Parts: sequence; C-alpha cells; structure tokens
Amino acid sequence: MREIMKTMTIPVDGKKLDFRLTKLDAFSGASLLRMLSQASFGDDFLSFFSDLPDEDMRRLMTVCLEHCEVLLPAGWNPVMTRGEWSWIELEYDVATCMKLTIEEVLWTLEGFFGGGASGYQPATPDS
Repeated sequence: MREIMKTMTIPVDGKKLDFRLTKLDAFSGASLLRMLSQASFGDDFLSFFSDLPDEDMRRLMTVCLEHCEVLLPAGWNPVMTRGEWSWIELEYDVATCMKLTIEEVLWTLEGFFGGGASGYQPATPDS
C-alpha cells in the first residue's frame, strides 16, 4: 500500500513536537510541479524558495501547511485549515513553518526526480 503519511519530530520553542504530514493530492502536486518547472534553481533545492514571488510562496506554504498536523495533548490538530491558522502558535514561527513546507514538498515529490533534491536532506521520520 502506498504511504501517504509520515510523522516527524521537530523542536518548537525548545520543545520537541510530533508533526504528521500527508502527501499533497494529485492536483496540488501537479500545481507544485508546474511551479517548480517555472523556477530557476541554483546549486541546491533551497534556492527555489528564495526565487518564488511572494504570492506563490504564500500559496505554496498555505497548501503545504494545510497538509500538516501537530500532536497536542487532545490529539492531532491541523496546522492550517482553508487558509486560516488552526494552531495559532505557528502564525509567527517562520522557521517551523518553512521547515514544514520544505518537508511537505520533499515528501510529496519523493521518488519523482529519482536522485532527489540536492542540497537538502529531509528529516528522518520517527515512525
């Protein structure tokens, strides 16, 4: 069976939190591929993010963060829902949001390019 979810642990405000990522659906993944094909890459994958126009970056981050959940004491909670923050604690946490966005992009496109994206190693899933 195809794996479409992975769990990873990343630090947020000094605490390790579990996040669950779900691969983008086919339409969102195709949109991501189209965005990637229009971007110019330097020597590494991360240069893609620095070259994106603000509108595209906002759209990409929103789509990716809508596919991320955080494990809270009450259970899994979405990070974003319909473009709005579901877990308000991340609204001003640029580093965590970028980390989740990058992980979501790499997780969705894993295996698509064969050799993978150079210059960035995705986090190892915890489960």
